Amino acid sequence: MGNFGLVKQKLEAFIKKYYLNLILKGSILFLATGLLYFLLITALEYFLWLSTLGRSILFWLFILVEFLLLFKFVGIPLFRLLKISKGIDEFQASEIIGKHFPEVQDKLTNLLQLQENSKKSDLLLASIEQRSRELTPVPFTNAIDLRENKKYVRYVVLPFLIILGLILAGETDMITNSFHRIIDYNTTYLRPAPFNFIIQNNELKAREGEKFRIQVKTIGDYNPENVQIIFDDGGSFMKQTAPGIFEYTISNISEDLDFKFRSNDVSSNNHTIEVIRIPKLLNFEMDLDYPAYTGLKNEKLSGTGNITVPEGTVVNWKFSTRNVLTVNFKTPDTLIEVHSDKDNASYNKRLRSNLQYEVSTSNALVKYFEPLEYQVKVIKDQYPKIKVTTQKDSLNTDIQYFKGDVSDDYGLSKLQLVYYTESEKKDPNTIDIPVSNESFDEFHFSFPGNIDLEAGESYDFFFRIFDNDAVNGAKSASSQTFSYRKKTSTEISDEKLKEQNDAIRNISDRLEEYEKSDEELKDIYNLEKEKEELNYNERKKLEEFLKRQKRQNEMMKSYSEKLKKSLEKNDENESPMQKELSERLENNEKRLEENEELLKELEKYSEKIQKEDLGKKLEELSKQNKNNQRNLEQLLELTKRYYVEEKKQKLARDLDDLSERQKELSDNNDQNSEENNVENQEKLNEEFEDFQKMMDELEKENRELKQPQNLGREEVEEESIKKDQEDAKESIKNNEGSKASEKQKDASRKMKQISQKMQQSSSMQQQEQLEADAETLRQILDNLIVFSFEQEYLLDDFKTMQQNNPKYAGKLKEQSNLRENFRHIDDSLYSLAMRNPMVNEVITDKLTNIEFDLAKSLERLSDNEIPQGTSSQQYVVTGANDLANLLDQILSSMQQMMGMPQPGSGKGEQEFQLQDIIQQQKELNEKMNSKTDGEKTKDRGKPKEEGEGMNGELFEIYKEQQRLRMQMEQMMQENGMESGNKATEDMKRIEEQLLDKGFDPETLKRMQQLEYELLKFEKAFKLQGTDDKRKSATNKIDYENRLNNQMDRAKEYFNSTEILNRQTLPLRQIYKEKVKDYFGKGRD
Repeated sequence: MGNFGLVKQKLEAFIKKYYLNLILKGSILFLATGLLYFLLITALEYFLWLSTLGRSILFWLFILVEFLLLFKFVGIPLFRLLKISKGIDEFQASEIIGKHFPEVQDKLTNLLQLQENSKKSDLLLASIEQRSRELTPVPFTNAIDLRENKKYVRYVVLPFLIILGLILAGETDMITNSFHRIIDYNTTYLRPAPFNFIIQNNELKAREGEKFRIQVKTIGDYNPENVQIIFDDGGSFMKQTAPGIFEYTISNISEDLDFKFRSNDVSSNNHTIEVIRIPKLLNFEMDLDYPAYTGLKNEKLSGTGNITVPEGTVVNWKFSTRNVLTVNFKTPDTLIEVHSDKDNASYNKRLRSNLQYEVSTSNALVKYFEPLEYQVKVIKDQYPKIKVTTQKDSLNTDIQYFKGDVSDDYGLSKLQLVYYTESEKKDPNTIDIPVSNESFDEFHFSFPGNIDLEAGESYDFFFRIFDNDAVNGAKSASSQTFSYRKKTSTEISDEKLKEQNDAIRNISDRLEEYEKSDEELKDIYNLEKEKEELNYNERKKLEEFLKRQKRQNEMMKSYSEKLKKSLEKNDENESPMQKELSERLENNEKRLEENEELLKELEKYSEKIQKEDLGKKLEELSKQNKNNQRNLEQLLELTKRYYVEEKKQKLARDLDDLSERQKELSDNNDQNSEENNVENQEKLNEEFEDFQKMMDELEKENRELKQPQNLGREEVEEESIKKDQEDAKESIKNNEGSKASEKQKDASRKMKQISQKMQQSSSMQQQEQLEADAETLRQILDNLIVFSFEQEYLLDDFKTMQQNNPKYAGKLKEQSNLRENFRHIDDSLYSLAMRNPMVNEVITDKLTNIEFDLAKSLERLSDNEIPQGTSSQQYVVTGANDLANLLDQILSSMQQMMGMPQPGSGKGEQEFQLQDIIQQQKELNEKMNSKTDGEKTKDRGKPKEEGEGMNGELFEIYKEQQRLRMQMEQMMQENGMESGNKATEDMKRIEEQLLDKGFDPETLKRMQQLEYELLKFEKAFKLQGTDDKRKSATNKIDYENRLNNQMDRAKEYFNSTEILNRQTLPLRQIYKEKVKDYFGKGRD
């Protein structure tokens, strides 16, 4: 290496030391300025307590400044030393060296320039070498004096002295705490307060959905009076539980919650309550898969874990969860952890015995949360159950109705009625009763219903139910055992007649008491009229009378009900007379109820009622009692007649039965032993003697009737029969078989003849009586019309007469005579009513009202009260006209009944009857047409006033039209056609118009239209006849249908609702409205 190389190395060393000097200088300056800046920012934070934003700015500004100082004072020289960046070159270094060393000056620079010359010659090289030798001894590095940096150390001393002073003063917190807050600029730091908030909770963790109580304690110079807890959405005051201790409860916490405490101007740091997610069981369902043999439909249950299932059921539990890792299914001996997948878990198990289980949930933080206990009850196949209740028919005690409840756990299969006599006990009879296959059913049954039982035998019976157990075989259960004895027809008839007779005697006794009460009521009424006011004893007498009257009504009502039930008992084919009596008894009960209401009113207000009102009420009670008495007398008489007729028919049937048995004994005479024949004949002889005694009793009861009937008894023949029976018995004893048989046959034949005569006499007597009654009624109707006209004339006379008129006394006498005349009409109708039920209680009411108004008119006219008297007379006229209208309808019905075809009439006769109706309607239309054209009266076409008499010719047309309508209805009823046919409705409207408008063109037009309707009806009637021929009858009996019918009857009995059906009366419109009002009040 030459001298130039040495120079160059020394030049490189200089450059290196040059930069090391700059780095040392920069480091001292960086330390000095950095420390000063550090002290500056910590002082700012110490005094200012900057916010997080201020501290973050100060922190990042400190970093930036320190970085810039480091870069400037240390980084740049270092990068140049490391030749990372361009620094001074050799020429710049030579100039620095030349300035420091005078002997060097420009020599080093020139040397470097010569070295860079591209044209080097030997002379140039020799010059370089020489100059290099000259510069070699010069120490270039000495040009840099590192000690000169000591002057900068004083800048470092100042911040260190400040720090040392703070340490000695014990205020290092000024640097450390401030610097810590600057570094932790995200955290909020507050100035030191006079007190601090210390949270007493071990941890700020709460379970989701639960309550969390925060407790804080204040420590410092003093304790605040109140503390607020501040949330993001507001604050609340905490509750002080002790000095310096406060608490607050958060309900239903569901999310992490930030909060801080504040009191006055002092606030705490922010805190956070961490919510622990609990494992929740939101819902679970149970899918029940029942064994197929049970027939149960699979189910899905939710919201419950307690169930009852049949053995072998597979239960699948399905859990819906949230924040759950496992669902714990715990039984008394096992624990099953069911993992939850996507908030769902399931577990299934086949159950063969009762199961108690517990369900809980778990996750990573909470284990076995909220365990829930449930129970599954497993039931075995049970025996079926049956419960039967029974009631007897109130009308027919021989019929028993049964209502049964049958049940089984899985289903029913069969229901039977088992019945037997003592001899059939080992092999009883059974009848299947329909029953559903469900687990519960209800059945109804009536016994004996249509079961063919032997009369006189006693039966035991019960109901038996079977289940559908397919595994062990059908199991059965039986109800309690019931007993029944089927009465013979003779026993039934005797029992029925005895009940009727007892009821008749009771009613008859009550009727005698009614008569006594009527006399007592008259005395009370007269006493009330004579005195201004009743005294205490008289009022007590009235009260006692009302109580007795009330008791009589109750007893009468009870007897009527018993008699009605007796009439209805065991009668499948109800006779018209029986039906009429039943309706009468029912109406009588209603009248007694109305009478009871009046008695209650009198009893309640007897102390308070005014004299005038009391008199009216007593009058009303008297009228009601008279009506009730007469109706009861008629009802009693008709019932007695019915009883006599029924007993006669029953004795006729008994005699016919006795005749058959006498004939049977005669036919079998040769086959029986002597002893047996004698005993049998003796028994028949005794039975015939019993028949004669019963006939004697019947004759006695018949003589008690007001008009005894013809019983058709043949006493001579009876003695002859008795003699034949005795002869037959003697012949049997003498072993004269043929003679005995002949006498027995004679006795049987004579018995049969007497029986037939007794039965035939009833129908013949009824027809004869009906004709006689119709004639009597016709005479009564004529007398009534005459009475009506005479009363109307007297009414007109009194209306125009003054009190001082000399004829007044004579007219008053005529009114009295007229009243006597009406009493004859009344007596005749009353006598007729005693034997004919068509004269009903409506007629009786009319008679009573007319008699009452007649007495009132006579009383008022005698007292010169002409307006009041004529008003009563007007009521008499109206009542007489109404009564005449009713009697005329009854007469028409009687005439129709006398002209009715006998049973067995064929279709041809009915068609002839319809043609006859059409022809008669046509003739009536022609008669009406002639009268309409010739009628020129001033009242033509105007409505008639109520109670006004009817023109004779018009009345005849009205009656004829009414008769045709009744024949039409009768014919339709016989053929089973609807009674509301348009033709009959038109006939009714025509009758009403005849009453209201008389001879009127509009009425004539309706009658002509009716003729057209009748022709249409005739065509339809013939078509019906054709259809009837196509129908065939069958005697086949469907037992199942009959069984269903008797079950329906039993069900209807247990859920019976009484329905009252009434027939529409053929009355004028105004009277129809009155009838509606009457029945309406009765229902109210």
